[in-house]
Amino acid sequence: MNSADYLSLRLLSAFLGLLLVSSSHGQIAELQGNILVVPEITAAGGAFRAEFEVNDFGEQVELILVASTAVDPSGSLLAAAFSKDLLTIPQASVRGSSYWLELESRGENRFVLVNFGQHWAPPPQHPRPFTPFPDWRLMHGFAYDIAVGANGDTWVVGTDPRPGGYGIYRLGGPGAFLADGGALRIDVAPDGRPWVVNFNHEIYRLDDFGYWERMPGEALDIGIGADGSVWVASFEGVYRWSGLFWENFGGSGSRIDVGPNGQPWVVGFSDRIYTLVAEGWLELPGEAGDIGVGADGSVWVVGTADDDWDALKGIYRWNGVAWDRVYGDGLDISVGPDGLPRITNVYGEIYRAY
Repeated sequence: MNSADYLSLRLLSAFLGLLLVSSSHGQIAELQGNILVVPEITAAGGAFRAEFEVNDFGEQVELILVASTAVDPSGSLLAAAFSKDLLTIPQASVRGSSYWLELESRGENRFVLVNFGQHWAPPPQHPRPFTPFPDWRLMHGFAYDIAVGANGDTWVVGTDPRPGGYGIYRLGGPGAFLADGGALRIDVAPDGRPWVVNFNHEIYRLDDFGYWERMPGEALDIGIGADGSVWVASFEGVYRWSGLFWENFGGSGSRIDVGPNGQPWVVGFSDRIYTLVAEGWLELPGEAGDIGVGADGSVWVVGTADDDWDALKGIYRWNGVAWDRVYGDGLDISVGPDGLPRITNVYGEIYRAY
C-alpha cells in the first residue's frame, strides 16, 4: 500500500462527524459519529455485533472495541470475520465509495488498520437471448464437477477416487484425457489450463510442462473469468489472484464463478447469492447450490433441495432482475462461451445444453 493510498484512507478521520449511509442494509458497517458499528462479526463458530471507537494517530488508524453483543450468525457474505488476529470488514462506505478493511488485533481490544481496498464498478454485460427449453444432450463419462474455459475446453472432476479427491479429465470427442492427481473442484483458464482445489482445500494449476503447481493458500472453490482473473472462495474470505498473492475482498463462500470482466459471483454458506458491484457485495434474490458464468456474461445457477414454493429447485438464468426457470435439473454447473450451460446431475451424468 503506497503513501497516496494510505493518505486516502486517513480521510476516515475527517469524516467521523458524518453518518455514512449505505445503499443496502444488513451486515454493512457504518460510521456513526466516531463509532464504527459492525452489525455482524463471525468468529470461532459464533457471531457478535460490535462497536469500535475510531482514532486517527497520523500514520496509524486505530479502532478500540467499546461494546459487543452476541447475535445469531446469518450466513451473509456481507458479515465481517475475525480469524487468526485479523478482522476483515468486507464493506464500509466513505463518501459514496465502498472499501474493504483489514485490521490486526494488538490485544486489549485494540485493532490497527493494516490494509484496505476500494471496490470497483464492472462494465455492463450483454448476455445472449434467453432459451427456456434448451436441448439437453448427454455427454461422455461421469463427473461430480464440470468446468468450461473461455476457449471452449471442457474439464471435469470424475467419480473415480484418487489421491486428493477424484480423477481429473479433459473431455474431447468421444473420449477423455486423464491428468495425474485428484480434485474436488475445477475451473479452466482462457488458455484451456485447469486450476483445481483438492480434498485438503489445496489449490493447484497445470503448468507448461503438464505438472501440477501448488499455489499458495487454501479454498473451497475456484472460478476463472474470460479475462483470465482467478478467484477463490473459502471460509475466511473471497480472494483474487494478483499474480503473486491472494487479495482478500472479504466475506466467505462455498461456490464461485467469474464473469468475463473479472466480476465474481458467489454462493454463500447460507445458499444466498452475491456478486461484487461498485458499492460492494450485492445480495441477489433466491438461493442456489452452484453458480456458473459464461464468457458472454450469462449467469446461471442450479437450485437447492429446499421445498419452499419460492426457492430455486432446478436450473435458472439471471435476467438482470430475477431468475428465469429453465427446463431441467442439475447438481453442478458451468457455462460455455456460447452462453449455454453444461451440468452434472445427482447420478454423475453430464449434459450439455444446445
